[in-house]
Amino acid sequence: MNELITGLTEKAGITAEQAHKAIDHIKDYVKEKFPMMAGAVDNLFASAPSSAVTATDAVLDPTAPTATGSAMDKISDIIPGETGQKVEDLVKEAAHKAEDVFDSLKDKVSGLFGGDKK
Repeated sequence: MNELITGLTEKAGITAEQAHKAIDHIKDYVKEKFPMMAGAVDNLFASAPSSAVTATDAVLDPTAPTATGSAMDKISDIIPGETGQKVEDLVKEAAHKAEDVFDSLKDKVSGLFGGDKK
């Protein structure tokens, strides 16, 4: 989760507190829309207990790098079947949408204060 927070703060130019709030909102939204996945969503966005990433830890930090990519690409390996693939696709789509929203917000806020829009 810390890597996700760091990525959001760097790419979106927001504070860690804002990134935490955004992630919490996304978690709540996904849990509301898919209540049967609430436990999995909580596990996906929980902080990893150690710096070593194992297959089990991949669920705890979906952005942690693994030997062959990020854990977000491995969700369907941990949650079997079609459900796992749906969760993986949902998490990836949510991450992309959040990044787009933050980029847009950053441009708007920057424009309010006379900043350089990128």
